[in-house]
Amino acid sequence: MTRQVLYPNVRRSPYFARTDAAGAIEYLTYNHMYMPMSYGRAPGVDYRALTEGVTLWDVGAERQTELLGPDAVPFTDYLTTRSMEGIEPLQARYTLCCDETGQILCDPVMIVLEDRVWLSHGTVDLTLWAKGIALHSDFDVEVSEPDVAPVQVQGPLSPDVVRALFGPGIDDLKRFRCMRSQLAGTDVIVSRTGWSGGAGFEIYPLGTERALELWDAIVEAGKPYDLLITGPNGPKAVESGITDTSLATNQSLNPFELWQDYLVDIDKGPFMGREALIAVRDAGITRRQVGLLGTADPLPRQETFWDVVSGDTVVGATRWTVHSWALGRTASIGVVGIDYASPGTELELVHPEGRQPVQVTTLPFVR
Repeated sequence: MTRQVLYPNVRRSPYFARTDAAGAIEYLTYNHMYMPMSYGRAPGVDYRALTEGVTLWDVGAERQTELLGPDAVPFTDYLTTRSMEGIEPLQARYTLCCDETGQILCDPVMIVLEDRVWLSHGTVDLTLWAKGIALHSDFDVEVSEPDVAPVQVQGPLSPDVVRALFGPGIDDLKRFRCMRSQLAGTDVIVSRTGWSGGAGFEIYPLGTERALELWDAIVEAGKPYDLLITGPNGPKAVESGITDTSLATNQSLNPFELWQDYLVDIDKGPFMGREALIAVRDAGITRRQVGLLGTADPLPRQETFWDVVSGDTVVGATRWTVHSWALGRTASIGVVGIDYASPGTELELVHPEGRQPVQVTTLPFVR
């Protein structure tokens, strides 16, 4: 089988040689890099490995915006929607970055180290955005993109693999907490985070000079547990209500239209987009992000937004539609008009091969 051509104007992950050898056949352009998504297996194989075993993902394209300097924490507070109050070194927090109109730019995981902050973000030029703001502000902070290319070890057996690599200290690592360690001669940050909605870890090497050795060490530790190299798993993420606002669900959303109301601390003080969001809050939202449960009938692969309709009236759209293995039916994360956002509302999803009835439900689909 001939592999697709990958042109050099888009960067390759430092783990590319290993994912290529593992059979990656489909890549996503993400943060100006190629990220492997599919290895040509039946979708259920990867899903079962993630929900019953352990998987390894190359997410080197998940870049970090590094904020360094005396004002790193207050500048992070200004860039993001959640308060930094009470956050400690080696702690992580899921948050949002908005523009001046209150529109979501991305939903990064904020990682606080002893002397700097990382915003581990989706596919958006966040470093350029943050650098521009910093240069025209009074914050004493340096903004850069460090040479950090993470991997994810996800699944219920991931603690066994990560324990074999770093010792029993990982058993005390709570969700959204980090620890420092070493692997393959490289200093790393290990965080109890990930895009699976279940047990999992991210490993952030502080430099990529020995990236392939680090990858090989993880693969070796995973052999007793039948570790499978996969891409990020869309069906499991959708079931858990996890999205990537800068990739597929960004329909000019503001935070109040999401289902996670806790993501905005509107009274924390000045932050980017605050005034616009106060206006949105006071006026009330006109649409809402919801879950849409379909039938067991298979659907074509979704490659663009699909309309959600009530009769012949378009009331919203969805970009994430998958087959849920846990529920045995299709599941979508969509945005619909507020009058159609109540759980139990019957609608239809319009796809290239016809229509499928869907019912509005709360998120996540599976807890």
